[in-house]
Amino acid sequence: MRLVHQLSLLLITIALAAVAAVAGLVVWNLRAGFSDYLQAQDGEHLTRLMEAAERDLARRGGLPQDLRPVLREWLDAVRVSTGRGGPAEGPPPGGWPDDPPPPERGGPQGRQPPPELRRDPPPPRRDPSNFGPRVVVLAADGITPLAGRRETLDRPGQTRAVKLNGQTLAVLRLAERAGPAEGVDASFLRRQYIGLGLVAGGVLIVALVLARLLAVRWARPLAEAQVAARRIAAGEFDVRLPAPRDGSGASEIAGLHADINGMAEALQRLESSRQRWIAELSHKLRTPLAVLRGEVEALVDGIRPLDRVALGSLQEEIKRLSRLVEDFHLLATSELRSLPCEFEPVAPAALLQAALDRIAPRAKARGLVIEAPLPQVLPAARWDAVRVSQLLANLLENSLRYTEAPGLLQVAARPLGAAVEIRIEDTPPGVPEAELDRLFDPLYRADPSRSRAFGGSGLGLAIARAIAQAHGGRLRAEASSLGGLAMVLTLPLKPEGSP
Repeated sequence: MRLVHQLSLLLITIALAAVAAVAGLVVWNLRAGFSDYLQAQDGEHLTRLMEAAERDLARRGGLPQDLRPVLREWLDAVRVSTGRGGPAEGPPPGGWPDDPPPPERGGPQGRQPPPELRRDPPPPRRDPSNFGPRVVVLAADGITPLAGRRETLDRPGQTRAVKLNGQTLAVLRLAERAGPAEGVDASFLRRQYIGLGLVAGGVLIVALVLARLLAVRWARPLAEAQVAARRIAAGEFDVRLPAPRDGSGASEIAGLHADINGMAEALQRLESSRQRWIAELSHKLRTPLAVLRGEVEALVDGIRPLDRVALGSLQEEIKRLSRLVEDFHLLATSELRSLPCEFEPVAPAALLQAALDRIAPRAKARGLVIEAPLPQVLPAARWDAVRVSQLLANLLENSLRYTEAPGLLQVAARPLGAAVEIRIEDTPPGVPEAELDRLFDPLYRADPSRSRAFGGSGLGLAIARAIAQAHGGRLRAEASSLGGLAMVLTLPLKPEGSP
């Protein structure tokens, strides 16, 4: 299933469960509450019937022999006729005050009151609560039935004692309804259930529409991310995803788009760097090979004599080519894994002083002054002496080549907790701040026009950072207070993994 379908199904299921839970709770509460209401209503009607019966028995002076017609009169007194009337207050004994007087006895037969005084009896109403058929008159013992439908005795019900002068003459028993509701009450419950069903259906339809819209809104940016990932996998590193439109999707989706864009940008830089690597590598290898080829052809053709000078020139070109290949191999190794190092006890001050001594003659020849107020003692460390010496040589060589004469190189070192910080600064020219971190990219030069004027493979700083990282340290570039470039090297005294 597609994500949009899964999200839609999940949201619809949640909405259905919520609606079912609420509807079930409402139905249960309605049935329980309505049953209590009906029982209370039955109790009120039974009490009215009891009061009407006591008034009638007080008028009669006792309990008659046949209670069946009397029961109908009692029900009529509260306007409850078997199968017809509904519980309500009936006419008081003697009739309503505005009723016309009855005809006199012995008067002419068929004499009727004038039309303006005649009152038509109200039309009988249905018995919505089925009250009358549920009433049974019992003897004073509360067991022997005297009137009413005896088949209702097997159902639980309410009772009221009919008394005269404090003595119980009969017991009125009202059986509970056959179901939760009868007549109008049942219709009321049905209407409530139908209403709940319609509301639940409407909620589900709305939930379906909203779930579909929301799922599509969330799934669209994910589908865009999927298409972009496929294009990036196919080599289209210039693909960029826009921010989710109209705020669609969660912040995680916006973060995913940003991550994919960052990945595409990084891959594009890597691809550009790879192409530049190949071009630079072929060019750098071509130059010493072309020189070797020319030297050898000149020797073969006899243009140049095979003497010590010719052999020395060939040897220098071979050394240059070997250094270049070794630098590329070292850098490629550092890209695949951390450089292998042979850690041993070293004196950081001695390593730094040795590197300064090697470069001092060349710096003097170029008109550069070296200031190195080094501390006499630095904490002992466990480093790979050969690689750290190469790192320091690369940093000093970079400053030596690109600092204009007359210039100044300042070298400082200090302990920094469990590490040593070495700082190498020089005078102009400097490097724009935006390009400081790119100085450590292989074959990168802030000023390409100076690449061959100063020589070098363009790999020195990249190799220096790889050696620093192999020791668990950091190498960063920043603007120098002298106006040029500052290289800041921080190496732990005891790198992780060192014995």
